[in-house]
Formats: sequence, C-alpha cells, structure tokens
Amino acid sequence: MIAPKLVDMFGRLWRAEEQTRAARSVEYFGYVDFTLGLLLLLDPWLSVTLLHVPALTEQGENYLRLVGLLVSGLGLLYIVSGRLNAQGFVFASMLDRPMVPGVMAVLWYKDILPGSLALAFSVSDFSGFLWTLSAWRKDERLGAYQRPQLLARVVAAGFAYLSGVVRNARFFHPDGRVMRGSVRALEATDADLARAGGRLAGEVLLRMGMGLMKRGAPRWLAKIIPDAPSIACRFLGVVAPSGDGLRRRLGEDLDLLCTAGGDRLWKLVLNLATGGWMNGLERFDYFRNVYYSQIRYRVAEGGHDLWIRLVPAGEAGATSPHDDAGRELQLTRAITEHQVLKIEAQRAGARNAAWVAFAEIRFEDEMQIDQEALHFDPEEGRGFVPGGFLTYLRKVVYPASVARRPPTKVERVRRDGAGIFVRLREYFAGYSSAPPTANSGEYPVGSSAGYSGHPSSNTPSLVRTTDGDGAVPRKHGWLRLFCWSLLALLVVLTAYLAVRFTRDQPVEYSDDVLHFMYGSTGGERRNGIPYWYWVALPELFPEYLPDKKAGRGYSSFGMIYEKGKDPRYDLPVGVSMRNFRGIDVVYLNCAVCHTGTVRDAPGSEPRVIPGMPANTFDLGAWGQFLTNVPVDQKFSGQRLMDQIEKMQADAHRRAPKPDFINRVILRSLAADLMRDQLIILRQRLGFIDKNSWGPGRVDTFNAPKALLNFPMEHADPKELMGNADFPSIWNQGPREGMQLHWDGNNTSVNERNLSAAFGTGAYPPTLDVPLVLRTAKWLETAKPIAFPYPIDAALALKGAVIYQQYCAGCHGTREAPFHHTPPEAGERVGTVVPIADIGTDRSRLDSYTWALAVNQSTLYAGYEQDWGFDQPYPQRFSHFKKTQGYANSPLDGIWLRGPYLHNGSVPNLRELLEPSAARTKVFYRGDNVYDPENVGFAFDVAQRDGKNFFLFDTTKRGNGNSGHEGPAYGTSLSPEEKRELLEYLKTF
Repeated sequence: MIAPKLVDMFGRLWRAEEQTRAARSVEYFGYVDFTLGLLLLLDPWLSVTLLHVPALTEQGENYLRLVGLLVSGLGLLYIVSGRLNAQGFVFASMLDRPMVPGVMAVLWYKDILPGSLALAFSVSDFSGFLWTLSAWRKDERLGAYQRPQLLARVVAAGFAYLSGVVRNARFFHPDGRVMRGSVRALEATDADLARAGGRLAGEVLLRMGMGLMKRGAPRWLAKIIPDAPSIACRFLGVVAPSGDGLRRRLGEDLDLLCTAGGDRLWKLVLNLATGGWMNGLERFDYFRNVYYSQIRYRVAEGGHDLWIRLVPAGEAGATSPHDDAGRELQLTRAITEHQVLKIEAQRAGARNAAWVAFAEIRFEDEMQIDQEALHFDPEEGRGFVPGGFLTYLRKVVYPASVARRPPTKVERVRRDGAGIFVRLREYFAGYSSAPPTANSGEYPVGSSAGYSGHPSSNTPSLVRTTDGDGAVPRKHGWLRLFCWSLLALLVVLTAYLAVRFTRDQPVEYSDDVLHFMYGSTGGERRNGIPYWYWVALPELFPEYLPDKKAGRGYSSFGMIYEKGKDPRYDLPVGVSMRNFRGIDVVYLNCAVCHTGTVRDAPGSEPRVIPGMPANTFDLGAWGQFLTNVPVDQKFSGQRLMDQIEKMQADAHRRAPKPDFINRVILRSLAADLMRDQLIILRQRLGFIDKNSWGPGRVDTFNAPKALLNFPMEHADPKELMGNADFPSIWNQGPREGMQLHWDGNNTSVNERNLSAAFGTGAYPPTLDVPLVLRTAKWLETAKPIAFPYPIDAALALKGAVIYQQYCAGCHGTREAPFHHTPPEAGERVGTVVPIADIGTDRSRLDSYTWALAVNQSTLYAGYEQDWGFDQPYPQRFSHFKKTQGYANSPLDGIWLRGPYLHNGSVPNLRELLEPSAARTKVFYRGDNVYDPENVGFAFDVAQRDGKNFFLFDTTKRGNGNSGHEGPAYGTSLSPEEKRELLEYLKTF
C-alpha cells in the first residue's frame, strides 16, 4: 500500500471529510483534553485552586506541568485522529478510556495523586468514553452524514438566529412584489448560449424588492441603512407546473438571484458599507440598475462557466423616482407596460469579454401571494449548475434560515405579536416549518426545498437523511448541543464563582495558644489586606519602613517572627489569614498588641510570650506606613503585581500563586479599593499624632471617636491625647466585674473584648463569633510564665510582708482571683482611684469622654436579648461609663509589663518605687533585653542589632511620669525594703 502524500493528509485534516459521529466525539474530546493540558502546563496553580489540591512544592509544580504536557499532547492526538476519521484509533480509545478510572483509583490509593485530581481525570475520560460509545452506536443505526464546514455552520446559525428571532423574516430580500413573466430565447452567435436560452424559455416567476429592508421597518432606519434592489427569478420552462409555481421542482426549475450594486459580492458589500453610491447603484429606481448574479454558473453545453446579469431593456425615463413610493409606482407602470429584462452572460475568466444577451424576460402580470411561502434556492436547474463558495454557503444558510422563520404570513404576524422571547424559546426548541414530502421531489410551502441530501445536490447540509422514510429536516442538533453545553458551562461557572466569591474560610489552629497568636477575629472580612499585597508592600516601599530596608518583612515595626520563619513571606505573630471571597487576606488579631518578647542578653534568642504587652511593636509607625504608601505613585495594581510575580514562586509563601481571577482582581481592582480605604482612614485619623506613640503604646479611644463620626476638628484639645500602654491580658475570668481598661470605664470582660476587637477590624457584621469566643475562653485562665531568673527566696518572703502592707489593698493577692472571699476591709482591687489621689498623668483619663461612653452604648445595637436576639453573645454594649480616675489592676505577670504606669513613663519597677523627681526623664523604649535586677527592659541604648529604639521624653504631653508616689505607695521605703519588695514582685 502506497502512503498518501503529506500535502493530501494535511488537506484531509483541514477538511475533515466524511467524518463519523464517533470520530467527531473523539475530536471534541481531544479539544477538552488539549485545553485541560494547557491549563495544567501554563498555570498549575489554577488547577490546584479549582480542585482544592494541597499546596504544591516546586517539584510538585514541575510534575503537574509535565502531566499537562502529556495530557495536551494526548488531546492533540485525539483531535488529529478524529478529524482524519481514523476508525481504528476511535475504537482503541473506546478500549483505553474505560480503564482510566481504575488506574486513577490505584494512584489515589497509593497516595500518588490527590483524590480530587484523580476524580477529575476519571470523570473526564469515562464521560468521553460514553459519548464516543453513544456516537458509534448511532453511526451503526443511522449511518454517517456529511457535515458543513465550521464557517458555514457558524454563518448558518447566525442567520438562522437573525431570521427566526430578531427579524422574524428573511434577512436578505425580506419582502418584494411577485409577478409572472415569459422568457424568450434570443438569437446568439454563440450556439451554446443559444441552446441555454432555449432551455430558459417559457414561464418565469419574478420577485423584485430591496435586499435588506422589509415592509413596516421604521422610516428612520431605512434612511440610515444603505440598500440595493434585487431580482429573483424562477424559470419554470415551457411546460409550467400546475398551480402557482411556488413549489420548486427539484432538478428542473432554476432559481436565479441577482442584486444591483456590484458584479462581485465583495464589491456589493463594500458599496453598501460606504453608503451605496458606487457601481451605478440607484436605490429608488429599479430600472436604472444592472443586476448581477455574483456566482458563476456552468451550463450543460460545452461546460462553460458563465457570469449572468439582468439588464432592463429600453431607455430610462427622463425623471427618476426619489423615494420608496415613487419606486413602487414605477414598478407598477413597468408591469402594466410589460417591461423587458435582458439576460446577458459573460465567459468566466475573461474580464474584458463582451456581455452577450441570450434571452429576455417580459413582465406579464402581478401576483398577490404569501411572501413567506416563496423560497428561492441555490440549486441546479435548466442545465445551469451554480458553483463557488458562495453557493456552498447559501446551500447551508438558506435551509437553516427557513427552518427557524415563519412559513406563512399568518405565522409571521403571530410570532411578531408573541415577542422576541417566545421566538427565542422556539428557536432553541428547534422551531421548523413543514418538512418536505418524502421522496416526492416536490416541497410544500415553507419547506427547505433541496437541502435534504437529494441526489441532485452533493453539498453538505444542515438537514440530514435517516435510514427510514426519507428526508427529515435537522433541527440544528449541533447548535442545540452547543447551547446546552454553553448553558451547562455557565451553570458550572456560576456555581464555581458563587462558591468562590462566597468563600469565608479562616486558617484555623488546633492549639489554643497558636489560635490566639495567629487565629482570626473576623477583621479580614472588612479590613483584610490581600496576602500577596502584604508581602509585596515592604519590598516595593522600603523607604517608608523605619529602617529603610527591604527583605525583612515588618520586623522593623517590632512585629514578631518566630524562629525559623521567613519574614518576607511568613506572617508575624498577631496577623491572621482567611480566604475571603476567593482571595487570601490578612489582618491583625489580638496577639499583635498582646504578645511580646524577652531576651536574656543582647544576641540571645527571644522568648515569645503570649498575653504580655507587645513591648516592641510600634503600631503607630505601622499605621503610618499603611497610610503613606497609597499616596505614592508606585502604589498601583500593575506595580504591585510586578512585585508579586517576582516573589510568588518562593517555597516559603503562605498562599498559592494568584490564579487568573485573582491576578485580574489584584491588578485591576484591589489596589484602587485599598488606596481609597487607606486614604479615607488617613484623613479621618489625621488628628491623631501617631509619632508620639512609640513601641507598646496606642491612643485607644480617639480612633473610635473618628469612626463614630465625631467632629474632631471641634474637639476639646485636652481630649486629643490619649496614649497608653498595651495591657497584659491573662486571667480574664477573675477580672469579670472589676473596672477594666486603664480608667476602669467598663466592668464587662465581654464588652471589653469586643471593644478591643474593633482594633482588629472585627465589627458587628464581621465578627467571627466562634473564633473570638475561643480566644476569650482561653484568656479566662491563661497564665503568665514564671520569672525565669534567680529569685532570692528569703528576700521575697520579707517582701511579701511589705506588699501586704503597702500594695495588697489596691492590687489584691498574688494569685487569682486576686481578692479574698468575702473581701477584706480596705480591699480595692479592680476599682477606680480618683485622679487627685493617684496623681498620674491625666491625659488618658481626659481623652475618654461622656459623649464617647454614650455612643459606645449603641454598639452592637440589634443584638439585644430582650428584643429577640436569642444568642447570649455578643450583646449590645451597656457597661461603658465615664470615670474620674485610674483603676487598680491585679499584678499577675507584673515583671513582663514594663515600662510602668498607664502611659509607660517609668522604665522599671525599681524606679516606680522612687519619687517622680528621681525617675528617669528621657529613655528609650522598644528593647526586649531584660534587666532582672531592676525588673524591666533595658532602656539606656538608642539602638541594638541595627534597630533604632524610640526616644521617650516624659516632659511631653501625655508622657508625665509623676504620681503613684508618697509613703502610701512605697516610695519612702528604705533601699533594702524596696529590694525585698521587688524580689517578691518577681514571683507574680
């Protein structure tokens, strides 16, 4: 057997001739495989996201790309084999694909493939097998049929939709006037043309009208759209059929369609597209135009290819009509006066050859018929055989249009009244006019005559034969399948997008301590920063970092990264993550302000201690960073995505690479939204001096005023400074009922927790109740770690006596619940001491106002149990009150709570036992090297390990270090007694 030429094989591949249904199913399955393979190859992370496969390692990503390469290659093999109608390969694929689910099951069982990926391959291949099996059995039962080319099918579908749904009539030549005529052969020097004219002689049915506009079209539209007159002729021969000639006799009658405005189709289209002024086109005068067939005809005699045209005979009148009405009146006169049209031919291939008249048409009389019942078909007849791609296209498009539009004028009126949505439903339901009579050779009114695979036509059609009684119009099965597939795809896509954009999945931790350090409060739902923006910002904007250095994440703000974590990609303590609406977003949680570090000496590893004040974290500087970057010109979606693309392949990342959807969001939308929010925040909180905070401090209650829409430009100046230290938060259970916050403005632990959660972005609509309750539950019994340095037990024992005499009345007992039951006389732990008695800086006290307390009582409105809210938590705030002093708090973990006093103005406990005049006036905050002798953190160096510390000046507003002094507060004790007291406080 001689192998065919490669060029022939490529031709067969392009044309896909005589393709069976089974082969076509293999081809289409190949497209699916090829597409899936390309997705795996080009964007494996998209597949990981869609299938919820565990995060890939770099090696895993490469393996997945290799799988994509193999699958796409296999898909290409399926496509080629299907288009070449390779029945052997089709059969082999039916043996191969059923085995895929078994193979996938084994791979999943052996932990070689994730279950979701194995399931995806199994469903895909087995569904393809069932499709091919069904198609094979259909081929056995019905036999194969020849399909039109893809372009023809697409054009046919388009015109079927326009004719059946949009216009409810033909798209081309929608209306006209019909008349009878007679044809007479003319003497021609060319004998072949003379014989051809003789075959046309006899009766003819003509329709004259415009090419595009139908009757009843809006006049303004008709003026805008250029149009061209057209003539359609049905040559019936000497022996005319009985009846009106509306039924075309297949193989006998010839339909000739001619249009003015250009002798080739491209010229006509160009003419109409540029206004319709070229090639002698006269829109309002039928008889000043020349009408061209625009397709070639081969005549039986001599096998010549001819171009044909119709030319009105006689001289044109002196005046020409100038509107539609005048044109129709002219046509009426022409019918009455028996106007003549000459039929002329020109040899194809000879552009300069003369046009030769070989027959003429004489108008006889006008006919009143149902326009929808008359169809002119591009089929051979009278020895004339139309050719060319336009003929092929017409043979596919015309029946598709006929099958979707009304077969009669009555039906057209009904469908006009029913409206476009009814027509659309009928279109997808396979609406069709009456089918041709089987094997009769005649086609009833409204039929798609000549398109059923009749022996006279070798052109593929959209109407296929069955193996039964004859021709049956095909109701666009392929289109219906496409539409259903498209609908299914839209349903799946909608469901996927619904799942994706309603996703709300926090990262959760089994350990309560880890949950406190990294778990969510719900703030990411409203204030979340996309994870990839979070990691990109310090790299893109190092000039706004305190140390001006990229590559260290947020370390320069004093945020804590546990040992072994990469600050460029890992999250610091106090930052949580959740997948919200399909994007991994991060934000602060409670631990960011309530977890600190302690080092025994410079250079030693820090201890991370949950629950203690965040002694190194400069929240003010971090806030300024976030509100400074959006006003920089570099803050754009494109620049951020450029930075993300540089970082996304690193194995240390905490989130998958952004998939296509997230890349679009991050590049086109998220940056603008984030900029708007941060700029608004920058403006609303602009009255707060964040530069005055420093590490471990925050202005607690001025930000809520702005968020509650207080007009801060009119605020009393004395309430604009409210800086205070982060408190420790251990042993919250015993604190229930005590006066909480530095000024004791609330006695409810729950309200205090929820109020503090506002700082993490957890508002009533966004609060993640179960996760916040879990944190609150752990804090009820959480304990500080023991003092890790040596304690002189003898001195501590003496100090206990001193503590009982000077301190216990205000600060309670060493262990929880910090008070006696029943309370002893003079026991005031958890109560407020008037500012006149305690004498400390009053700025924090003045910043909390009666107006704020009243407004805070509106928070969580709608969560009142008395009003029908059946959950015990949360509840509307009702415990906030304005006080006139500072609260006595228990001293659990006091060794970790320096610097001391509410504003952190005293560097260590030893100095707190000194009069204010003897306390350090200026010192540095932010160091975590511990001073066990003086019980506090080092404060006398400006920088360490490349980090600059915050210079704290007690002479500045809000930083005063006076108060908590005098005999009652132990500042008059002897040095030895102070040492004994300190030793005892180390045991707390």
